[in-house]
Amino acid sequence: MIITEPARTTVQRQSDGTRTSEGTVTILIVDDHPLVREGLSRVVAAEPTFRVVGEADSIEQALSLELDDVDVCTLDLSLPGIGGIEGIRALHERWPTTRILVLTVHGEESHAPLCAKRGASGFLSKTASPNEIRAAIATLADGGRHFSSSTPTEVAAGAEMRPSARELQVLLLLAQGQRITDIARTMGLSVKTVSTHKMKLQRKLGASNTAQIIGMARTQGILP
Repeated sequence: MIITEPARTTVQRQSDGTRTSEGTVTILIVDDHPLVREGLSRVVAAEPTFRVVGEADSIEQALSLELDDVDVCTLDLSLPGIGGIEGIRALHERWPTTRILVLTVHGEESHAPLCAKRGASGFLSKTASPNEIRAAIATLADGGRHFSSSTPTEVAAGAEMRPSARELQVLLLLAQGQRITDIARTMGLSVKTVSTHKMKLQRKLGASNTAQIIGMARTQGILP
C-alpha cells in the first residue's frame, strides 16, 4: 500500500539542486514491511523540520508517486520486484538529486560497496538509534554522507568520490549537450565555477574530456 499526500510537493532548492537552508527536508520511505515504515515515520516525525511525503513497499510503487522532488529516500535492500540495489539507479533516474540512505539488516554489510557504487549516500543498520537515523537524514539532506561504523572504511571513502549535488547537475547538463557557458547561464554561476566542477568530475570519474565524463558516468551507473 502506498501512502502519499494528495497534492504534489515542491521542494525549495537552490540553483545547484540542494535544498535551501530554511526548507523542510522531504523524505520518501521505501520498505516492504508496514511496521518498519510506520516506525520510520514516527522517527522522522520527531524532528520538526522533517516531513514524510511518501511511502512505498517497492521501487515500482515509489516511482509511481506524484512527487516533484525528494530530499532523502530511506531504502530497504530486500524488496519485491526491482531489488533495492538496482532500485538506487532507478530512483536517481526519476529524482537525480535525491540522496539515498540504505537501511539494512544484519548480514547485509557486504552489499555496501555496490550500494555506494550505485550512488547511495548513506548506509545504516535498521537497529540504529532514532537519533542516529535522524542525524543521517540531516547529513544527507545537507549534501553529506553517513555510513555506520560497521561499513568498511574503503567503502565510505569511495563514496566521497561520488559527484556532489552541484557536480551532478553539471554532469546532467553536459549529457544534454550544453556547453560550459550554457551551463553557467542555466545554473546562475560563473564560467570559472562551472569549469571547476567539470574538473572535479574528471578527477572523480577518471576522465580527461567531456565525452569520457559522460561515458564513465554511464558505465558507473551515475547516468542512465
